Amino acid sequence: MLMTALVVIVVAGFVLESILDYLNDANSDAPLDPAIKDLYDQSERQRSIAYAHERYRVSFFSATLSSVVMVLALTQGWFGSVDSWSRGLTSNSILISLIFVGALSIISWLLGLPFSIYSTFVIEERYGFNKTTPLTFIQDTIKGAVVSLVIATPLLAAVVWFYQRFGSGFWIYAWALVALFSVFMFMFGTSVILPLFNKLTPLEDGELKKAILKYCDSQGYKVSRLFVMDGSRRSTKANAFFSGMGKSKMIVLFDTLIEKLTVEEVVAVLAHEIGHYKLKHTKQMFIASTLQTAAIFALLGWSLQFDSFAQALGAENSSFHISALVFFILLTPANILLGLLNNSLSRKNEFGADAFSKKTYKVAPMKSALRKISSASLSNLTPHPAYVAFNYTHPPLASRLRAMD
Repeated sequence: MLMTALVVIVVAGFVLESILDYLNDANSDAPLDPAIKDLYDQSERQRSIAYAHERYRVSFFSATLSSVVMVLALTQGWFGSVDSWSRGLTSNSILISLIFVGALSIISWLLGLPFSIYSTFVIEERYGFNKTTPLTFIQDTIKGAVVSLVIATPLLAAVVWFYQRFGSGFWIYAWALVALFSVFMFMFGTSVILPLFNKLTPLEDGELKKAILKYCDSQGYKVSRLFVMDGSRRSTKANAFFSGMGKSKMIVLFDTLIEKLTVEEVVAVLAHEIGHYKLKHTKQMFIASTLQTAAIFALLGWSLQFDSFAQALGAENSSFHISALVFFILLTPANILLGLLNNSLSRKNEFGADAFSKKTYKVAPMKSALRKISSASLSNLTPHPAYVAFNYTHPPLASRLRAMD
């Protein structure tokens, strides 16, 4: 019965994702909203549609392979086999969990690697976006694996130890640990992790910095950590983001953003990012995420008392990692609903940050900046509403422009 439920959840999730992807792809050549009808000429519009089609096909094949492997792993007892193999290497239960999770992570990475390579070096290259060299790709892969290993290993080991020490009540201590780690990453993650992959340099003195400081002074915002990131090392696409809080807060502008936009447009984008800070959006999302994590850990603590979880995957012995795997598969429908809620709140916050930029700076450069960023990245200008609801953290371009009008 439990095995049937797990398979149904995996298949239903794949079907839902496939339907949404299909609807979004089919809608990519729908008539344009009047607010953006002049964004592309006919040639560029066709390029954007072709780009969307190619990304859709790769995403579909990747999701299909992952789902097929997951169903086979569930029905053929592969998870139980990996668990038995892990137990053959050591008798330490914490190490068994670490080996099990590590093995699944490597398998998942190997399944996704061909699609990642094809997307980067074929699709992104074909449409003029890719700047990643094979060497950079390999370095990023190695660095990412090392960072994940350094971060995930002690966290998982601590969580398993809490479970062994406190039983079903472990979730309070595990959640507290994860919450503290999340606070640290929220405040310092960008300055600690990002420099391992990208070069961050303070914005040079000049017209742009002068304009930014003038705007920040007008808003009573003390800008002490304003950096330019070498995003052009990997892609021509432009972006900017805000991270941290208090004295650790920082704003990062991609060098591609500065290259593509005028001074006024960059300041307008920065005003949008400061709007998130002033309107407390970042703090709100962090608190919401922390509360959701607490609820999930509480449910996990309750569910781990059921030995049937481990038996459902063909494992001979009950264990934290097997039961947790079953739990998180069963949690998929709830995660989908939480995703809908979180994405809706995120899109609302983006409208709010746009309005802040319009109110405190100028609306014209903000609108033109959004148009340039979307045009330069061949964005899908007509995403399907259902796909937007499930997947978009930012509103579609036409919606943002209409809202600012």
